[in-house]
Amino acid sequence: MNFLRSLLFYIFFYVGTASFFIIFSPVRFFSFKLVVNLCCFWTTSVIKLSKAILNIDYKIIGMKNIPRSGAFIVASNHQSAWETFFFGSLFPGSVFILKNELRKIPIFSQYFKRLGFIFVKREQAFESLKYVLKSVKKLVQQKRNVFVIFPEGTRLDPGTRVKLNKGVFAIHKFIGLPILPVKLDSGKFWLNKRFRKESGTIKIKIFPIIKDRMKKEEVIRTLERCYYE
Repeated sequence: MNFLRSLLFYIFFYVGTASFFIIFSPVRFFSFKLVVNLCCFWTTSVIKLSKAILNIDYKIIGMKNIPRSGAFIVASNHQSAWETFFFGSLFPGSVFILKNELRKIPIFSQYFKRLGFIFVKREQAFESLKYVLKSVKKLVQQKRNVFVIFPEGTRLDPGTRVKLNKGVFAIHKFIGLPILPVKLDSGKFWLNKRFRKESGTIKIKIFPIIKDRMKKEEVIRTLERCYYE
């Protein structure tokens, strides 16, 4: 049954996504507001489609911890592609900080550019960090408020842990943005890099925001507790 659900989901997902972005491919002619609305519609549709066909639902704990104003960083663990759709839906117009390889996806790359997504070259760590800080500072001045980063740097299977990337701390320290830690277990159901998905409810926990400018070790340790304990 799960195999058939997965097959049906991917048929709708790929056909629907291709049709949607072909129709709305002239993105350079669109206003920023329209680009945000189109992307929010698409990400929300994927979340709803996964619930309707795959029977993958989600439950959020700690919504009250999301700031109601001001700029902040969403620092989440990363287990699957599901959370990229989820955060795009939860925070319309948010800026993702992603690996450089993703900027080459046809059509999507134009949307990424219009939305101000920031791409890093992991093999050029120092130069990438300077670029990220410069880009975040500029976007904050333009009243962009939500920045999404995955400090683990890649998608991990449930129960796996890695050394966290220090970039989130640098943004916190030098730009002064508070950090909103988020933990989810999407990898239990939206199996990473696997065709077959499993039915279930993804649990998302939003922790209290880190406001004070902590030392690097304190920030990393706090995130590790959120993700792995």
